[in-house]
Amino acid sequence: MTAVLTPTVASIDPGLSEAAGSVGKAVTKRLVQAGLMVVVSLIVLIFLWWAGLKLFGIDPLVGKTPADVWNYFFNAHPKLGVRPQSMSPAQARSEALHGLQTTLADAGLGFFVGLFVSAVIASLFVLFQPFEFAFMPVALLLRSVPLVAMAPLILLIFGHTKTANTLVGTIVVLFPALINMVLGLRSAPPEAIDVIRVNGGGKWMTLLRVQIPSALPNFFAAVRISVPGAMVGAMLAESISGFDGFGGLISTAHGLGHSTEVWALAFIGVVVSIVLYAVVTVIESAVLAAWGPNAGRR
Repeated sequence: MTAVLTPTVASIDPGLSEAAGSVGKAVTKRLVQAGLMVVVSLIVLIFLWWAGLKLFGIDPLVGKTPADVWNYFFNAHPKLGVRPQSMSPAQARSEALHGLQTTLADAGLGFFVGLFVSAVIASLFVLFQPFEFAFMPVALLLRSVPLVAMAPLILLIFGHTKTANTLVGTIVVLFPALINMVLGLRSAPPEAIDVIRVNGGGKWMTLLRVQIPSALPNFFAAVRISVPGAMVGAMLAESISGFDGFGGLISTAHGLGHSTEVWALAFIGVVVSIVLYAVVTVIESAVLAAWGPNAGRR
């Protein structure tokens, strides 16, 4: 009786199996590192928070401890001043979750629009030199004006809408992402560019085959920088535009003197930014292992 042999991926293309294994190893290693980074960051954050309150002698009515924040969300009968008596722990968690969803939506829109616009502009800078001389002064102008001064003007022009919130987040992301992407695109090896040109390839072929893979590390550096920036931009726009999202909730709680809620929401915002940063590092490891400039090299 003749045995039927089923070819495996490794037998058909050993290189493909090896590449998949390298990506898996890179992702697994980064997952462990990202998990440790989140845990260590939270421990350091809570310690510095507690130590700062003790060191500077902050009034307990204003400076709330990590324990106060925990009691705000989970203690049914906290001490007076931690949470309004009319609000239950479930209501506090529900309000924070609803605000977080709104802020993540606003930050996500600004984040992706800012990255897309930055990528397009960076590509045009590399492809068409005159475009850089025309647009860079505008980018520098946007960077030089403080966001706290620009955001009210944007909201005045576009109204208290999602468009205004997205635009604020886009501006926060735009400049640092643009600079990193331009540096990445221009860091492509000259030898690889020469190979493309000798074989008849033009600017677009060079961009797609050489410059974009070379720019991936810088692109993800821009992404990592932009994640907390997009959160800050969204919360700033929300605090000015109304009562939605973390920004609006923090502004309202501050006006009502609910100090614990302010600290609780700010803490969650920082934690979410740290977690999103860690997620980006995992995605970065997978992409660079598969398509980065050193993909496939031992």
